[in-house]
Parts: sequence; C-alpha cells; structure tokens
Amino acid sequence: MAAFNFDSAAIRISYVTGVDEQGKSVITSKTYRNVRNNVEASEILTVVQAISSLTSHNFLLAEKILTETVDA
Repeated sequence: MAAFNFDSAAIRISYVTGVDEQGKSVITSKTYRNVRNNVEASEILTVVQAISSLTSHNFLLAEKILTETVDA
C-alpha cells in the first residue's frame, strides 16, 4: 500500500511591493523553511502577522508548502 511521507514544509509570504508601468501590482515573496509538519493554521497566521509587521510592504498571501515522498 502506498503512503505519503513528510519530507519538509515551508511558508511563503507574498507582498505587494509596488506598481509597474501598466498599473499592475508588483509582487515579491519570501520563503521560510524548516516548518513543522503538525503546525496549526492559527500558529502560521500568528507568525505571518509578526513577520509582516516588520516590513513596509502590504501583505498579500501566505502559503504552507509541503514536500512529501510516496512509498510504494
């Protein structure tokens, strides 16, 4: 039976850092690695809010990125 095995997790935070010549938002992201697999969404939100408060850019999006392998 196949199963997923956790390898790693990261949080990617995206910010709006400006506007280009055509009026479209310029988006910049920063990735933070070594996130535990069992972290709750509320804990991630708390960390994202703390990190975002340190920048002058507008917070846009936070993503949890999981990397898993499949064992057959």
